[in-house]
Amino acid sequence: MCGVVSIVYSGNIANLGNEAALLLKKLEYRGYDSTGGAFIKEDSSVVLRKKVGAPSRVIEELEITKQSGFKFIGQVRWATYGAVTDINAQPHEVNCLLHMVGAHNGNVSNTDKLKEFLSDNGHQVVSDNDGEMVVHLVEHFYHGLTLKCKAETNEQKIALMIKAIRKAQKMIEGSYAACVTLPEIPGVFAIKAGSSLYAGKGSDSAGNFIVVSSDLTSVLSKTRFLIPLLEGDGIYFDNENYKVFSLSEDKEWVPKLSRSRLNIADIQLQPKFHFFMEQEIFSSPRNIDTLMLYYFNDESEIELHAVFEEYKDEAREVLYALLALYDVYDRKELKAEFEKIRKIKVFKEIAEKTKNLTADPRHFAFKSEETALLEELLGINDKYFGELWLIDSMLLWKKKRMIIKYRDRLVENLRTCASKGGRVFVVASGTSYHAALTGSYFFNNMTDISIIPANPGAFRSGFMNSLNENDLVIGVSQSGETKDLVDIFNDIKKDSKGVQLVTVVNNENSTLPQEKSDYYLPIMCGSEIAVAATKSFISQIALFYILASLIRNKEDEVQNDMRKIRYFMDFTLKNVDIPISDTALRLFMKPSLHILGTSLTGLAKEGALKIREVVLNHTEGYDAAEFKHGPNTILGKNTIYSLTDMEALLGNVIEIFENFIESGFLTGSAKPQTIRNYLNMAKNLKFRKFDERSAEKTPHFKKDEAELMKKVISVFEEKTNIENFFSNYPLVFVCPPDERDKRITISQIHTHKIRGADIVLVCEDDDDLRKATGKPASAHKYWSKVIELPRTGDKNIFVFQAAVALQMLALKMSVAKMKYLNRSHIENHGVHPDVPKNVSKSITVD
Repeated sequence: MCGVVSIVYSGNIANLGNEAALLLKKLEYRGYDSTGGAFIKEDSSVVLRKKVGAPSRVIEELEITKQSGFKFIGQVRWATYGAVTDINAQPHEVNCLLHMVGAHNGNVSNTDKLKEFLSDNGHQVVSDNDGEMVVHLVEHFYHGLTLKCKAETNEQKIALMIKAIRKAQKMIEGSYAACVTLPEIPGVFAIKAGSSLYAGKGSDSAGNFIVVSSDLTSVLSKTRFLIPLLEGDGIYFDNENYKVFSLSEDKEWVPKLSRSRLNIADIQLQPKFHFFMEQEIFSSPRNIDTLMLYYFNDESEIELHAVFEEYKDEAREVLYALLALYDVYDRKELKAEFEKIRKIKVFKEIAEKTKNLTADPRHFAFKSEETALLEELLGINDKYFGELWLIDSMLLWKKKRMIIKYRDRLVENLRTCASKGGRVFVVASGTSYHAALTGSYFFNNMTDISIIPANPGAFRSGFMNSLNENDLVIGVSQSGETKDLVDIFNDIKKDSKGVQLVTVVNNENSTLPQEKSDYYLPIMCGSEIAVAATKSFISQIALFYILASLIRNKEDEVQNDMRKIRYFMDFTLKNVDIPISDTALRLFMKPSLHILGTSLTGLAKEGALKIREVVLNHTEGYDAAEFKHGPNTILGKNTIYSLTDMEALLGNVIEIFENFIESGFLTGSAKPQTIRNYLNMAKNLKFRKFDERSAEKTPHFKKDEAELMKKVISVFEEKTNIENFFSNYPLVFVCPPDERDKRITISQIHTHKIRGADIVLVCEDDDDLRKATGKPASAHKYWSKVIELPRTGDKNIFVFQAAVALQMLALKMSVAKMKYLNRSHIENHGVHPDVPKNVSKSITVD
């Protein structure tokens, strides 16, 4: 995965470089191997800057912010074709047949064949990068067309470029998005051929612009007005005008702009946070509020909702009219269209019946998913508050009505499935699979219904062929596009066994909920910018908690429990910073560790995944009692060493060198250079015993120095003895407030700490657990830490506070390791809380 971006203004602007820098940094999570930008001025000159390294590291070195121009094409690279070198960085500027600039995002799978074709046709291909093949290919076909047709005016050049792009597309195999331009024309061409690409139109202090990007958030950072693009579309745009064209057919059109519904608060880093991962962890308690808002009825809404039910068909018409405003770009037209809504007869009737229920504008914030549009309308005229409050309430009612309907349907389906002897499968991948494992813990504790978590591979190999009409399959996916899960649902539907398919999803407009499921339930946690999933995991397990609790409890009881969960999560985040920070500083350079959850396998696996993702340290998640069945062999002497262990060894060698240079050993003829020679020989001897006779035969050794050499070697062997560098292996135990789990945890801690484990214990306040972590009598290097969480006395609620504690531990370990590696000037280490190497995530919620 890479990222490509382009923006066009009407004329040269001095601060184009600042805009470019901001856009490139928005894309950093998509690629950190190299960064580049092409700045094009009105005189058709091109300034190309590119280099190995992530935007945050090389933008200043490349002097990106000092550049000017009127159009910009930029790229961040996650290397696939071609090594991580400056020459393989993008954009590419070509001038074999004519001058062209471009960059791409994605993979061109027939790169080798294209390179051969281009070389045979007179192109000088200078890199192994597939993006260069795309640019050369467009150059090749455009040049061929100009030999047959006139290309004097901009209109003619644009028409021929569209034809050239279509011809190039026919030769390219793979999935990609690209931006390419001729320096002399006023605009840029962008291609959406299997990879994400978004476009938007807006205005800022420099004037009107149009921007395209692989990443939706970078477009929304500039404008909320989007140009619809579908798979197989291309677009030509300047600062003001645009047209979309088909990549495969001779079709062109100008789609209407539409407003994005995405909440800007979710995609902008707030000042009090340093990383998106941190911001998203701390947003989890608010996401519990969102679930409570939509999944439960509120007594204060009864009277209001009764009116909406009375006018339910008419109310929908009003809401559809409001949603049509997303297609209105002009502010004056927006006001005129809303005035029409205000005059709708039935809307006036609803307003009259609910006028005594209107909220106080001084203490009110919009709550529906259309908040951004409502706030924009309120900004036009604050006298609209009453009507906008009413519409906000209607939007909530409509959404809540659907969610509660499907919530109750799933609860009933679960009961029916159990009563008929059916099985409930929860199929998911990655973090969502760990949420499914945690959901099974809730169902086991709170109901008499068992759910069977499985990842798609395990489900296909273990259960697919035994499905029957009494079974229920629930798919869990943040994006709703998880291909392995889509394939499972496709195969189930194809066999027509009557199995009900349900989805738990964040992106409601995705494939799984819209095309593959009988119905779905949304977790509604908003976008996640950080690659590592945090808040979506919390919202997923919260929904499983709600479903399990509703099997036996009344709504108000479940609501009370959810309020407790929210409170304890928030309290945990505010009060465990110091012990988590202390633990992170002890563990961040440990090359391997295990998280052991007593009865909490899903939580242990998720905590381990977070550390693997953002710290890049090997981490495994196990059930606590399972660790003794094999994995415990890693305890005691082993060959796992960290950078800090090697640093200590090197420090000892340096200490020997310095001590002997300055010590009393330097008498007579034993000069500093002689000691250096001895040390070099000691290194070459590789810790073998010193042979006095061979030393005497060596020309540069004198007889009276032989004894000194033996002392040097003796100290060297002592200081570099490998026995001194074995260290204890860290185990992180997670123990819920349950007597049986407590006994198991204490037993396992005692078993493993005497065999070479350091112990970290995440638990509620408990004297017996704390005492169990005490230092064994025989231990010399033992270390332990108790991360004490607020006392709940409830093993289910404990899960939520332990989850955010583990997420914070991963975050702090990542930051500590990133800073350490940066200080050590280690290039391309890939440790970052938001954009770790080798993993990726695109924003799919809109």
